[in-house]
Amino acid sequence: MTLDARGAGEPGTAEGEADGTVVHRSERTLGVDGRPVGYTVWGRPGDALPVLLLHGVTDSAETWDPVARLLAADRLVVGVDARGHGRTPLGEGSFTIASLAADAAAVLRHVVDGPALVVGHSMGGLVATELTLTEPGLVAGLVLEDPAWDTGGVATPDGVPPFLAPFLLSFAGVDAETLEARSRATQQAFADDEHGPWARSKAQLDQRLVHVTHDWNGRAWVEALAEVRVPVTLVTGDVGRGALVGAAQVERAHEALGERLTHVAIPGAGHSVRREGREDFLAALDAALARV
Repeated sequence: MTLDARGAGEPGTAEGEADGTVVHRSERTLGVDGRPVGYTVWGRPGDALPVLLLHGVTDSAETWDPVARLLAADRLVVGVDARGHGRTPLGEGSFTIASLAADAAAVLRHVVDGPALVVGHSMGGLVATELTLTEPGLVAGLVLEDPAWDTGGVATPDGVPPFLAPFLLSFAGVDAETLEARSRATQQAFADDEHGPWARSKAQLDQRLVHVTHDWNGRAWVEALAEVRVPVTLVTGDVGRGALVGAAQVERAHEALGERLTHVAIPGAGHSVRREGREDFLAALDAALARV
């Protein structure tokens, strides 16, 4: 893997929060093997452990913005756009968890050059796990927000999860303003500042994503946790509200990790745990940071 010397960066912005805290936010691009990878940086380097945020399929780094701003009050926070999402082009070749983890590793090395707490939601939970297994020196701790251990049903012959094509199509040609209104009408459990980032991420999607081959199952993800040597926090919601991880998978994770696993169940939240239970999610992150 080769990196462009510094990547390309846009000017950073400093925005005030309600409590008077100034949060610096910058959208940047890194060249990885001749391909641009978009990423966002919040906060500034310091003594506190950095945090890497990895989003789910059809989201983007921006969807972490409400949480990242709170984390960045005293530490550096980095979010990476997966291929075909946000500001990262889909490019050529297959869409694989391994390739997304390699992109995330390249960004983390470039920005932090050291270990971080790695947080992944849904598909990002698989990417975070792969990163932990392949680049253990970059990961001080792992937080999995309702990881996509089961994508539901049989994938297409090209490995595309069965839900993805119709879900992606529902956003085709729809502008961000309309999507935000849709989110406010249908996802009323979301915190108010989550709707805009959610909508913009959907408007940025590359609709060709379902026309390339996928590989989401390069590992048996729950069993692979047995190879993880850092503390792991598993944050789950209610299956009845759309969460993916159920009691049986939690038990398997306990068997794989033993005392290295902390399970945090957030009642009333669905798959988007942090969007519907932010206070509890942030408390879980604080505890995870304290453990590492």
